[in-house]
Amino acid sequence: MRKIVIFLLAFVMAIGLINPTTAQASQTDWETAMNRSLDWVRNAVSPNPVVGSVGGEWAVLALARAGRVSADDPWVLAWLADLDRTLATVERLSRTNDIHNPPSVGTFPSALRRWTDFQRVTLALSALGIDASDYNGRDLTEIFGTYVPVAERHSLNRTVNVDTFALIALDTLPYSGDRDSFIESLLNAQRANGAWGLAPNLPTSALDLDVTAMALQSLAPYYYRGDARVTEAVDSALGWLRSQTFSDVESIAQMIVALTALGPDFADEAEYYVERLLRWFDPVSGGFRRPAPTDPVNHMATEQAAYALVAYWRFVNDMNPLYDMSDAFGEAAP
Repeated sequence: MRKIVIFLLAFVMAIGLINPTTAQASQTDWETAMNRSLDWVRNAVSPNPVVGSVGGEWAVLALARAGRVSADDPWVLAWLADLDRTLATVERLSRTNDIHNPPSVGTFPSALRRWTDFQRVTLALSALGIDASDYNGRDLTEIFGTYVPVAERHSLNRTVNVDTFALIALDTLPYSGDRDSFIESLLNAQRANGAWGLAPNLPTSALDLDVTAMALQSLAPYYYRGDARVTEAVDSALGWLRSQTFSDVESIAQMIVALTALGPDFADEAEYYVERLLRWFDPVSGGFRRPAPTDPVNHMATEQAAYALVAYWRFVNDMNPLYDMSDAFGEAAP
């Protein structure tokens, strides 16, 4: 039955009915775009990455999962040094302030105060083959590994992304954490139409393409494990996503990461979205434009496009998915 569904999906995409805009053949090969965008990221993050969501961990992850950098690369060593400095500040402030309930949102460094910040750092460290649960004697997964009901969290940590990336980060390696609780929380936050909004405790919050695709990424490893609720949730999310118009790099990039995480049954669909992503590629600079294909190249868009293309490269070469980083430990880079 699944093969029939995939065949029909491929047919629908081929005749251009999956979205109001149809797939267009790109003159840019996706591997060329991947390599050029990785070059762009490396050159733009100069002289080195610093802890943060742009020009930081996502840049490290993209290049590490492409086999472009390792933990002893000077560029990476400089990021690790900045991480050490930032962690030292967090530890100093933690002697007199509770990071789970700070007196103000500005108490701790802006780059490392949310649980999602620690999750993002865990992804980058794991991509480098560094155990985030024992990083220089610190367990960086401890802060987010225990599930806390949304209503009991500080306002900084009340988004769906906290549960999404807790699950993703814990599954990069078999880190200890409350996986079942995070899964349950995500399933309970899903709307009836299959989508997620950023604020799980606000049923009226806007539905979000990126948030939904990222939640799908976190549930993907559990899709084939026989849990009917997870299977239904993933299928429902896919149904909603397929009905939407993807009009920017970030949402398409997150869809590619989700589909490649789901496995070979979704190869045709992943290829379709890769072709769409290339519309935003700028062959002159090697970056990706945002929000429209005619707008200037954007740093965040290029980082997300780069690691999405790395996810696809790993997918077509039968390698571990982007966020399954067990292959980063004790094995040579591809």
